[in-house]
This record gives sequence, structure tokens and C-alpha cells, in this order.
Amino acid sequence: MKQWFYVYRQWLQRELQLRFRTSALGQGWLVIQPLAQIILFTLVFYEFFQVRWPSGDGSVGEYGLQVFIGLGVYGFVAEVINRSPSCISSHPYLVTKVRFPLLLLPTVTVGAAAAQMVLSLVIAAAFAMWRQLHIQALLIPLALLPLVIYSQALSWLLSSAGVYLRDIGHLAPSASSLLLFMTPIFYPADKVPVGMQWLIQVNPLAWTTETVRGLLMHGQPLAWQGWGAHLLAGFALLAFSRWFFVRIQPGFSDVL
Repeated sequence: MKQWFYVYRQWLQRELQLRFRTSALGQGWLVIQPLAQIILFTLVFYEFFQVRWPSGDGSVGEYGLQVFIGLGVYGFVAEVINRSPSCISSHPYLVTKVRFPLLLLPTVTVGAAAAQMVLSLVIAAAFAMWRQLHIQALLIPLALLPLVIYSQALSWLLSSAGVYLRDIGHLAPSASSLLLFMTPIFYPADKVPVGMQWLIQVNPLAWTTETVRGLLMHGQPLAWQGWGAHLLAGFALLAFSRWFFVRIQPGFSDVL
């Protein structure tokens, strides 16, 4: 286990460094990119479409912070979806020539995406301190746990299937873009018709986004029943995805 953790840490550091190696601003883009997105989307939805949250003071700062939290959580899932299909196939030498725990490669993808999400939420918490930071914000890591488990399961599924079906990599950006607008990121969940509110509860991304907003912005208690249901479903999907990965892994070398 200690050896696996060492390998994971080395590959995670390598992944983060490679992403910004040729950039003049380096890892500063981890901060600049989400801030640029929030300015753009706030301008479009707050000013042009006049979208407001039912709770809060209706100010541009309040709206921007709500969207920033949503984008931070969404960006984590979107990066897992977009990068996972190629995380095995882009390292064929690890499959064909080296004994390497391939299960770690998708986990590195999840870890790198989680690093950016954590940074975004830390920035959001810093802005929230200007308004009112609630003690319930300490439960945010616990609220994120089911989504992280879902994402790890999804990464194992997409990475293993992506070795055989390269089309998954082309479909992933479209799927993540569709997920962006199916989740209450730029609009409050109350805007969803009553007959479709169940979609918010069963969508792990939507549920997590609303929960993190409630904890950080309004001091709402964690919905333990929903959290428990998503945690059990996440572990079930994780067990299946790991079985699926291990089951088809022997054929990787034949394809690559």
C-alpha cells in the first residue's frame, strides 16, 4: 500500500506539472481560469438574462459566488469525463512494456481534477468570509465524498472502455457540456419545474452543487438521507467499475 501511494503521488505531481509546463503563468492558471469564467458567465446570465437566486440579496456578488461554487464542482466532474477516456491509451508503454498498476492512472486523473476543485472552493470560501461564513462549511469535504467516489468509478469505466472505443474520447466533451446545462449551475434549482425536481436529487452533480452552496452560503444542515443514498450508490458503482476494469484489462496490450 505504501508503495502504491508513493507511485500515485509521483504521477499526480507529474500530471499537474505537465499541464502548465509550457505556460508562462504556470499553475497560476488554476486561479485565473475559474475567475475569468465567473466574470464571463455572470455578465451573460446576471446582466443579459437577469437571472437571480431566490435567496440572498440579489446582488451581482451574491450571484457570482453562487455560480463560482457551481462551476468549481462541475469543473471537477467535467475534467474527469474529458480526460479519462485517454488516460490509459495515451500511455501504451505502461501497458505493453512495464509492470504498472494501471488502476492508478484514472485515479491520478481524478486527483488532479480534485486539486483544482479544492482550490476553487477555497477561493469561494475566502469570498464568502466577506459576507458570512457559516460553521456548516466544515462539512463540505464530507458532502463532496459521494461525488468523488462517483467520479472515480466513472474514470475507471471511461478509461478502460476508451482503450477499445476511441469514439468515447470524442463524445466526452459533448457529454460534459450537456451536463453543464442540465445542472443548476447558472440558475437556481427552484427554476426546474416541480415535476422534474427529482432530477436534482438523483443527479450526483446537481445534488452536490446544491448541498455545497447550502453549507457555504446559507448555513443549511447537510441532508444526511440524500448523502447516505448517494454514498451507497457511489460505492456500488465503484465496485462494478473496478470489476469491469480488471475484467477487460488483459486485452489492453492487444489493442495498444
